[in-house]
Amino acid sequence: MSSANRRRHANAIPIASFVTWVFIGIFAAGGGLAYVWCKNQLYTTGTEIKSLERELVDLKNKNEVAQSKIAQLSSTAKLQERYDTNYIKLVPITNDHITVLSNAPVAPNSGELRPVSNERTHE
Repeated sequence: MSSANRRRHANAIPIASFVTWVFIGIFAAGGGLAYVWCKNQLYTTGTEIKSLERELVDLKNKNEVAQSKIAQLSSTAKLQERYDTNYIKLVPITNDHITVLSNAPVAPNSGELRPVSNERTHE
C-alpha cells in the first residue's frame, strides 16, 4: 500500500460502529421511556382504584343508611304514628267491601268448554 492510500483510510469514521451505538442508545432510551410510562400508569391506576374503593365504601354506607331509614319509616309503629297524625290518609275497609275468593276445584267432566290460559293472542 502506498502512503497516500493509508492516509485516506486513517481519518475515516467507522460508520457501522457509530450506527450500532446509535441504535443501542435509541433502544435504551426507548426502554427507559417505556419503563417510566408503565410506572406512571401503575401509579395513576392505583390512585384511581383507591378513589373508586373509597367511593364504593361511601355508597355502601349511604345504602345502609337508606335501608335503615326505609325500615324505620315502614315499621308498624311509625306508620301508626303517621296515621294518627293524619299524615297518611287511609280509609278503613268495611266488611261490605270485602270479597272472599275460593279455589273451588272445577268438576272434571262437566262438559263445559274452558279457555286455555296459555293461548297466544292474535295481533
